[in-house]
Amino acid sequence: MNYLEITGTLIGLLYLWLEYKASIYLWAAGIIMPAIYIFVYYHAGLYADTGINIYYLLAALYGWVLWKRGSGKAEQLPITHTPSRLLLPVSLVLIAAFSLIAWLLINYTDSNVPWTDSFITALSIIGMWMLAKKYVEQWLVWLVVDALSCGLYVYKDLYFTSGLYGFYALIAVFGYLKWKRMMPHTADSPPSGKEGAGVVGINYPLLSPDYHPEAVILANGEYPAHDLPLSLLRQTGYVVCCDGAANEYVRRGYIPDAIVGDGDSISEETKVHFANILHKDADQETNDQTKAIEFCISQGKKHILILGATGKREDHTLGNISLLMEYAQKVRVQSVTNYGVFTPAYGDATFDSLPGGQVSIFNFGSTHMRADGLAYPLREFTNWWQGTLNSASTDKFSIYANGAYLVFRSYL
Repeated sequence: MNYLEITGTLIGLLYLWLEYKASIYLWAAGIIMPAIYIFVYYHAGLYADTGINIYYLLAALYGWVLWKRGSGKAEQLPITHTPSRLLLPVSLVLIAAFSLIAWLLINYTDSNVPWTDSFITALSIIGMWMLAKKYVEQWLVWLVVDALSCGLYVYKDLYFTSGLYGFYALIAVFGYLKWKRMMPHTADSPPSGKEGAGVVGINYPLLSPDYHPEAVILANGEYPAHDLPLSLLRQTGYVVCCDGAANEYVRRGYIPDAIVGDGDSISEETKVHFANILHKDADQETNDQTKAIEFCISQGKKHILILGATGKREDHTLGNISLLMEYAQKVRVQSVTNYGVFTPAYGDATFDSLPGGQVSIFNFGSTHMRADGLAYPLREFTNWWQGTLNSASTDKFSIYANGAYLVFRSYL
């Protein structure tokens, strides 16, 4: 059996590296590794661990499907925090699983470590489910599992496996920090920087002229006319113009920090005068707004407002708004129009609002949605328009969801 243990250890190291990178291919290793350890643990008399590896096989298949389904592409399910509403039910499942497994081991096996084996197994069930859901706290669960397993496997003379789990425990710390950095802003620290009383999940404040993003992207739609986007455009220290948007921005007496696009709508005069800050990208698979987002990311800007993305051609407007959901996987981003603000979000969140302010919600994959603080109940819906034309009852409203959605808040 020793060669199987060594093989399982090597595949486990590959699995760990893929998990650290948040790669969907961790699930391929996650199918092979438990298949090997089913035999290793059974031979060692660790019957609960044998059973948990059967669960791991099934969970790996579930995880693969869930991660691929995140946004229609592989590896697009975003990393998020575990919703607070799940803490109680998850704790109850942990207690129930621990009690049941311990009872089975004590009464139906010859295990000499039933309590430790049962707790590790029950906690592993929770950890594997959290990994499949891509909750960042799964690393903390695995830290406890790995530390306990390291000692247990030394006791059982499984030294290669013990070393692997000791390494797992160390990497769990770095994995947690890595995933925290990889989290999109909709699942990481809120723009306001903290959660407070009456706040569910992430809090999204109202924008004001004092709001300071790291960058503003001026798209080539209608030039901002409302006081708020105009103030943000004047006061932000880093402005990127999408191609032809530079024509009007320069005409109004301003100088952009960069001009990004395929160059098909910028005037020849502007091209020549600002050649040193013109970043031309002829790729026709992405629009200029997306190119500007990628440019900002390359410059280390990850807190971005988009202005001028609406108006003019309706197909461009619809494309620019819907692309917010894709950008939100990488950066903090909101689109500010002459009428309100579009904010992409994921999971539970609270939005500051003006009492009576109009609110529209567009579903991008949630199968369970409800809300507090809105005039009309929020129900599960599949068509975009079904969540529109609502309004805020107070100065904030909360949305409870298990997927992505887009919120529009009007200025009143």
